[in-house]
Amino acid sequence: MADQELWTELLKQMQRRYQSVNEVFRVTGEIADILSRDDRVAAQMLLEMRQEELDHLSASEENIYALLDCMSKEERAGVLALMKGERKLSGEASFEEKKIGEIGENIRRNLEKIVELDRVISTKLAGKDSFYARP
Repeated sequence: MADQELWTELLKQMQRRYQSVNEVFRVTGEIADILSRDDRVAAQMLLEMRQEELDHLSASEENIYALLDCMSKEERAGVLALMKGERKLSGEASFEEKKIGEIGENIRRNLEKIVELDRVISTKLAGKDSFYARP
């Protein structure tokens, strides 16, 4: 795969990943809202919906890693840091690199928000047996 094609495909996969993360965030927010009204049946249905989106996230991650396997070890490490929102780019970076970096930062921020919401949900559902209550 040509270098430009690889970057374009990585960008497409990152956009799909971002859409899935946004959907997980949306559904997680709905779960928290429904649990505040103590509607456990609706919450269970939404948890199943969220699991489907988490499965999409896993699939997108597999696709991304398959693409990264086409890169050298050094290049792959740099791209992973970029995708995680941990690497800043120079002004010479390509459009795809810049967009992947932006999407990576957005995904990281949304994942942090999801963890916070999930902590609330887990504590509400499981109390002291919550995953987050464990040492």
